[in-house]
Amino acid sequence: MPFQKSTPTSRKWSKEKMLHQEQFKRPNNELIFESLRNELSRLCEPDGKPRTILVKCMLSKEDCIQTECFSLPFRKIDNANNYKKKLSSCLRSQSFQESVKCSEQSSDTMMPLSSLKVKRAFSFQSIQKSYSDGGKKKEGGHFQEAFWQEQVVVKKSGILNSLTPEEICLQESIYEVATSEKSYLERLNVVVNHFMKSAELTSTISSQDQKSLFSSICKMKEISQRFLNSMVQEMGYHLICNVLCDVVYHYAIGPLNAYVDYIRNMPCQKHTLNNLRKENPRFVEILNKLQEDSCCNRLPLDSFLSLPFQRISHLKVLMETILKRTAQSQSNVRLIAKAALTKISEVLEKCNKEVGKVNQIKELVDVVNKIEFECKSCPLVSPSRWLIRIGEMTLLARNESIFGQKKNCPVHLILFNDLLLLASKKGSDKYVVHDHVHRSLIEVTEGAEVEDDLEGYDVSRVFQLAIVKKKGNSYQVLLQASSLEERNSWLMLLKSEEGVYEEWDCPQVQCIEVYNGQQLGELNLEPGDIVSVIQKKSDGLMEGRKLPGMERGWFPAKCVVEIINEHVQRRNLRQRHHVLQTAASIIKCHSISQERHTATCFNIH
Repeated sequence: MPFQKSTPTSRKWSKEKMLHQEQFKRPNNELIFESLRNELSRLCEPDGKPRTILVKCMLSKEDCIQTECFSLPFRKIDNANNYKKKLSSCLRSQSFQESVKCSEQSSDTMMPLSSLKVKRAFSFQSIQKSYSDGGKKKEGGHFQEAFWQEQVVVKKSGILNSLTPEEICLQESIYEVATSEKSYLERLNVVVNHFMKSAELTSTISSQDQKSLFSSICKMKEISQRFLNSMVQEMGYHLICNVLCDVVYHYAIGPLNAYVDYIRNMPCQKHTLNNLRKENPRFVEILNKLQEDSCCNRLPLDSFLSLPFQRISHLKVLMETILKRTAQSQSNVRLIAKAALTKISEVLEKCNKEVGKVNQIKELVDVVNKIEFECKSCPLVSPSRWLIRIGEMTLLARNESIFGQKKNCPVHLILFNDLLLLASKKGSDKYVVHDHVHRSLIEVTEGAEVEDDLEGYDVSRVFQLAIVKKKGNSYQVLLQASSLEERNSWLMLLKSEEGVYEEWDCPQVQCIEVYNGQQLGELNLEPGDIVSVIQKKSDGLMEGRKLPGMERGWFPAKCVVEIINEHVQRRNLRQRHHVLQTAASIIKCHSISQERHTATCFNIH
């Protein structure tokens, strides 16, 4: 039997003990971490990626949770309490406790868990405070203080001693974005929870009226909640508020565009609310009762429904203030704040345009409902048409009646962006249209330049309106305004500037040779490109919008040829009218001259 070196009894006992501990510890550790992995995977995103909030958990001897190794996705925890119980029971199981004991009894070369030190530690109690109501964060949990410098963590850090007063003002301006969003969200909750979810109120109106009245206010609340949560998350890792500008920018290029849809519906909201107040006494009674609640701060429902529009406007003002307080040396912060302001301004501009379009269509429909046609009717309702002005004039009679008197009568001008109606009033709110003409086929002449005898009239308030028609049916009418100011305002509206064209009446040209823009603001043209002309200059340059993308810019007239369209046809009609008017004037002058010559000859003989 070969010689075997004997192992000392103490060493042999220690080796066997360590082997026994290792064998006992491994399966228990695998069981523990498998349970943890199952819990964590359940809380991950659908694509398997964990959330971005890092909460690293390790268990010390006292079973305290400290940050060190795991990424816990708390953003969509269904129930924080259930999660706490499951994970705590797993960590405090008998196998885990035995594993901890074994690890503490192991060799001195192993570092005990209790010796691990981390910078940020969270207990489940503190996490549970931040996440309530099914795992959602409390609104503005990190923005309880009105000012950034009043936060406890800021005071304790000593950072205020290293910042200038200007830098502190900048931090306060950025911090106000979050605190104002928190206040905005609280008021949105009043709309949703106090008004929209009131069973007593909703029982008095139809589902269609309810949808029209509250629109997408729930979506606005969800966007605000996510926006605030993102700012809370960022401020959880930074003392300085500069990172909030990044959050604002990313929300401005994405979720904040949903404000356009909500604000587009605001005129319809207002119309629905006004109708309900007029026609539904029960609704008014319950609404007044709800508005008296302390949560409303004596504000009506109208004020709460307009919150999204107020918020997007306020957000722009806040970003403008941040930009003003950003020194040139802080290039990164300034650049991000400027980009965020640009995007917010674009969203606000879209909102204003949508509100304007809806109001224009509503006003157009209201006017059309009051109009009757005595002449051949024409379709008036169009997305590209809007009302400009309605005014009353006095139609002056050119010829005397059989009694030697001129009979004048009232007439109403109804002016749209592309159309003019001549009408008379019927009753209190109806109009009977006698004639209509495209706006480009009218010409106006001031009273002092009119050749007719205007004796007895205030010439300063008179102007002649020429209506150009096809087939030689053109005519002129003399109109008198109530004041000089009113006449001048109508002349400004009815006159067209030479060489400047509107979208509803512009010439179109087609490119016949390549042109590459040589300066900023010039168009690049290829043969066959169609351009709607906005302006013509005497130096041979044109400004226009290239179709179909509507890119705007300048180009030389020699590169294009005019296309025959409705604008050209109407222009030819006007030119024909001018020729006929000139010819008629010449004939009239010649006739007067002949009459004078005949009278002179008769007197001589």
